[in-house]
Amino acid sequence: MRRLFFALKAILATVMGIGLANLIARRPHFSDNSLFKGIALSDDLSLQIDFGEPVWMRIDQTAHYRADTDEGGEEFAKLVPRGGHTVPIKDAETGESRIYTVTLFHQLKCLGIIRDNYAEKRPPSSVTRHCMNYLRQSILCHPNIKIEPVVNNVGSAVRGYETVCRDWTKVYEEVDKLNGMTSDV
Repeated sequence: MRRLFFALKAILATVMGIGLANLIARRPHFSDNSLFKGIALSDDLSLQIDFGEPVWMRIDQTAHYRADTDEGGEEFAKLVPRGGHTVPIKDAETGESRIYTVTLFHQLKCLGIIRDNYAEKRPPSSVTRHCMNYLRQSILCHPNIKIEPVVNNVGSAVRGYETVCRDWTKVYEEVDKLNGMTSDV
């Protein structure tokens, strides 16, 4: 049970790191993509967000996001914006809105699904298996190659260290704007 809880925390830390590393690594290059009107998208359909100055973040143990409490479930649920993990983007040719998912929030939603499955102590559902595979693919597609301190020669992670990230609250603000909401981040 302890190993599973530790594994869940390790997955959460890894995916949060991946999401943040993806945000840090992505260099804005704007497209004149004619399919989308009024939304800054790169050639690979990534949202183009002005992150401003980098922010400091401490990677550490936390009493939050626990797998064994109702509060932990509520905290995971709040990681996904109020409008959900999707955004409507208007197709300039047809005038119809198409729905897209924002990868960062899809990843966080998947972590919540895995957490819920773990908390309920049941075999993995098909959605949980999808999420595990999706997170594995995300990690492999956008590996975070930052060097992290360890405490021993088998690579056990140091429990806390500082790092610099992009301000991910800007992603929440953009998604709220795309969903017609006022941001509360």
